[in-house]
Amino acid sequence: MEQNPILILKEDIKELAENQPSLKRQRKTVHFEGERTMEPWEARYKHMSNRVTLRHMYIAYGMLKGKKFKEIESSAKTPFDEEYVSKLCDKYRPEAVPVSA
Repeated sequence: MEQNPILILKEDIKELAENQPSLKRQRKTVHFEGERTMEPWEARYKHMSNRVTLRHMYIAYGMLKGKKFKEIESSAKTPFDEEYVSKLCDKYRPEAVPVSA
């Protein structure tokens, strides 16, 4: 049985969101504790990139659930990439189930 695309989007969001705290710690150049797995500049770039991607994925998830943009981000001050959100919606939109007669 094929998994629901919206659930796949939800899992992708969860995976990216779980990476954010470790990337945030890796950005430190002073007072860093723990094992360094990447350079600070690389962690800074990945954290910023994930943040933008997550925002667009959250918007797409909300729209696929039937919400309007104002309900998803009520006080958005920065614009979002409508084309990217549209592509995400197309990618994760469930296929229409044919109705048998």
